[in-house]
Formats: sequence, structure tokens, C-alpha cells
Amino acid sequence: MSEIHVLTTGEAARYCGVNFRTVIRWIERGQLKAYKLPGRGDHRICVEDFVGFLRDNAMPVPNNLAVPSRKVLLLTTDSDLTSVGCQTLENIGCETEVTGDSFSAGILLAHIKPVLLVIDANLVGDGGFQILDYLRSRSEYANLRILVAPSGDDRDTTRWLDAGADALLSQREERGELAAKAKLLLEAEG
Repeated sequence: MSEIHVLTTGEAARYCGVNFRTVIRWIERGQLKAYKLPGRGDHRICVEDFVGFLRDNAMPVPNNLAVPSRKVLLLTTDSDLTSVGCQTLENIGCETEVTGDSFSAGILLAHIKPVLLVIDANLVGDGGFQILDYLRSRSEYANLRILVAPSGDDRDTTRWLDAGADALLSQREERGELAAKAKLLLEAEG
């Protein structure tokens, strides 16, 4: 199978079972992200954007386009957790972004659409429960997997699971555990 990186409006239309003019209308309305080629102005659609559009609109994703995302967002200011997290996640084939505040995390969640969010409980504290509550209440984050690195003084780690986390790290900077739990959550994606 050859790798497909972009689609024409006609190809996107065939995947959706609609006329290519419908695809152009989706693009013009801002529903489907695309770019124009110089000259004639034909549209091209990045496969990743097209797959996101299909998923957002509850449309089936063709098997030859369904490449599972490996994007991870790491919410921490801990330099050790950042170093270990980035290296470990990249070793298992993930694209990792790091942010140190909830506001930037919200922007990145909407922009890069990660499939896994790793939250440092030391950074967010009890505000982490509000973050989990918000994410679990929004349909666009229904498939987002959340892994929490609890703080060292967190006695009741099960409350993170009760609040909506998918898994917890028992040791914050243990590479093997992080890799194993991240792989498990990424395989459960979708």
C-alpha cells in the first residue's frame, strides 16, 4: 500500500459518496480544512484533516486512510517528567507536545487533537479534577485517553480514576511503566 498524503476534492467525494461540489462547499464553509494550489486554485485536503473531518461528523473512515494517531500531550512543568516522558513516548512512536499550563493545554488539545493526555498532578493539583470533568463532559474528547502521574503525597489515587482518568502511573518517572501504560491506552483508542 502506498502512502497517501493529500486528496483531491474528487477523491474525498468518492470516499464520502457525495458530489465533489459538496466537498468544495464543506471547504468554503470552513467545515473541512484544505489548501488551494497556485494557478487554477484546485483544493487539496491533507489525509489527517480529512480523517478528522470524517470522525467529527460520525462518518466511516476508510481502512486505507485510518492511520491511528500517535499524538500525545504532556501537561507538566517538571523537567524530569518532561525529559523521561518525551524520550519514552518518542521511543514507542509517539509525537509528543509539552505544555506547562492549563490554558495552553486547552489550545493544544483543540489544535493537535492528541489521543493521549498525560497530566502531572503536581502541576494541576485539585484543579486536575475540574480538567477531567470538563474533558469527560465534551463529546469531542470522548476518545481522548488520560494518564495521570499522581503527586508523591497523593494518598487517594483512586479518586483520579473515579474522576475520569483512564490510568495512573505508580512511579512518576519510571520509563517501563509509562511506555506500557501509554501503549495500552493508545491501542484502546477509538
